Amino acid sequence: MAKVAVVFHSGYGHTLRMAQSVAQGAGAELVAIDADGNLTEAQWATLTAADAIIMGSPTYMGSVSWQFKKFADASSKPWFSQQWKDKVFAGFTN
Repeated sequence: MAKVAVVFHSGYGHTLRMAQSVAQGAGAELVAIDADGNLTEAQWATLTAADAIIMGSPTYMGSVSWQFKKFADASSKPWFSQQWKDKVFAGFTN
């Protein structure tokens, strides 16, 4: 069975509720970006081990939250080192 991870930031709880629904439907593990825009090493390992990553963020002023942007910027290291090669990606926002 494919391993799926839902990585998300939720400022007021709305995106959390969406992430929970997505995770339930996909049989996925939730990975919450903290209030400072960080993930733990264990959370990064979860993303590396996943076959598919679903990303979620609230929409603030027409863009993602700064916490999600910080995560996205930090993901350039696994992306460029091809740790996420051949994964399926999806996203949602509210």
